[in-house]
Amino acid sequence: MSFLSPRPSPALEDPEEPPLDPAVERVHQKLRGLLRVSTLVMAAGLIAVFAAILYRVTRDGDSGRPLGDVTVPAPTGASIASASADGDRLTLVVDEPGGGRMAVVVDLASGEVIARVRLIAGGATAPAGN
Repeated sequence: MSFLSPRPSPALEDPEEPPLDPAVERVHQKLRGLLRVSTLVMAAGLIAVFAAILYRVTRDGDSGRPLGDVTVPAPTGASIASASADGDRLTLVVDEPGGGRMAVVVDLASGEVIARVRLIAGGATAPAGN
């Protein structure tokens, strides 16, 4: 017998099975129904997941207008130690020439400086307005 034979071997064929008991047949039908329901729920879940992924990939997260050039005033001789963007805000950590550090928070939508946080050594407080 060939491996690709269209007919199975007679030894592998199942003999005639007797009909199922009516109670077993009802349970069998209920299980088939539950299988269909669970398959539909899983398919709906997969469709929802793929729809959410597609939505997040294709949605337009920016305001639609380019930011352009933004000027952030800093002390003379200052250098940027690090920069971090989070959503619509940019935080710049600036090393000041006197040895201090300052964090500058910029709103990327408007280009305005939202806040400046200056770390002062020794626990001294900064004068108001700086």
